[in-house]
Amino acid sequence: MRHPNKVVWLLHQFRQAYELDRTELGQFGESVEERATRRAVQRLDRVALGEARKLFTTSQNVADRLKRSTGLDADVMPHPPQELQYRTEGYEDFVLSVGPLDRRKRHDLLLEALAADATLHCVIVGDGPDRERLEAVARRHGLDGRARFAGRVDEEQLAALYARCLAVYYAPVDEDFGMVPYEAFLAEKPVVTTTDSGGPLEVVADRRTGLVCEPRAAALAEACSWLRQHVEDAKAWGRAGKEIARRVSWDEAIARLLA
Repeated sequence: MRHPNKVVWLLHQFRQAYELDRTELGQFGESVEERATRRAVQRLDRVALGEARKLFTTSQNVADRLKRSTGLDADVMPHPPQELQYRTEGYEDFVLSVGPLDRRKRHDLLLEALAADATLHCVIVGDGPDRERLEAVARRHGLDGRARFAGRVDEEQLAALYARCLAVYYAPVDEDFGMVPYEAFLAEKPVVTTTDSGGPLEVVADRRTGLVCEPRAAALAEACSWLRQHVEDAKAWGRAGKEIARRVSWDEAIARLLA
């Protein structure tokens, strides 16, 4: 869209046309038509985004990708999380995972961690094309009773799960940013992520607001088990995260967009 006062707040580019191309998460094939379509997406990005008077992105990770792919600079402005009745009711013995059930969100790594440590439990919230495969992974590892697929839940159910969980797992592959870390923090819960998760690493600091581990099942199992044994640390890191999440507001975002 063209406008004389165009301001863009970019959540992410169409990643399948960029760094996800020719990976298992890509979309374009090798035909002449599909390669041409990919190039057209890139060309339109350069034109449409290049017209903007001001560019914002939701994370430094997205800003860096934009710079590499188009040469354009952007200021970072995180997106405020959804408005839920955030609260803290306890630190029960389960790890919460929230997000669409697709391969890029890497819920299967959490299931593999449960398979590596029989003391761990999780609740997975969300639905999507990968659900059948993920449920098969859980069955194959005999995780019945330890891994619960909650499907889509309403806002109150989601807030209640955040309020009760021990910690929140969030480790997509090179994520743009995602709202889940802020949602976890507002419930005073630490976040467990991985060294290759991208945007989440901008707010999840190891042993300050959560735990950062290698993207391996054994390492993730060890991190989750450590939190089970050190609940007071989990509480402290969740509170530290809340101070970060509180700084992100719609008032600030609107003021910067209209400046």
